[in-house]
Amino acid sequence: MKQSALNQTQRFSPIKQAQILRNGGESSKIGAKKDLAPILSLTSLIDAFSIIVIYLLVGTQSGGMETDIPSRINLPTAEASSIIEEKTSIVRIEKGRYFVDEQQVSANQLGRKLYELKKASGKEDLPLLVQGDREMNYADLDPILKAGAEAGIQKLKFAVVPNK
Repeated sequence: MKQSALNQTQRFSPIKQAQILRNGGESSKIGAKKDLAPILSLTSLIDAFSIIVIYLLVGTQSGGMETDIPSRINLPTAEASSIIEEKTSIVRIEKGRYFVDEQQVSANQLGRKLYELKKASGKEDLPLLVQGDREMNYADLDPILKAGAEAGIQKLKFAVVPNK
């Protein structure tokens, strides 16, 4: 009976021979005793690992604006919060002193400084992020509200720590 060429090709495949190794790394011959198990193909494992790494890198990026909060300030907690996507100016209240973008400003100059910020940004609807300690006097918040109204700033956002 005649054997098919296809059967011989499959039986004597160089790829199949390369996957089976003997001790010392030599290829085994057909009919020789096979000492080791077939070699694992790591290509699919590397692909899966790459996908997992990329997923974790993308998933851990929070997006939004990152701010530095001084260790002296203990932000209040909130039941609901949202991420601020765009970069905005920060007004910080620290023991009755006001800081606009890390520059100390007196309460009397606060309105003028906020107006300059809004004019320099070129935005009609400039949001302002307020950082205040949870132990502060709320009377210290009043000059910021008045200065924001004078400067035409209508969006005030307060920095909080989300309640977990």
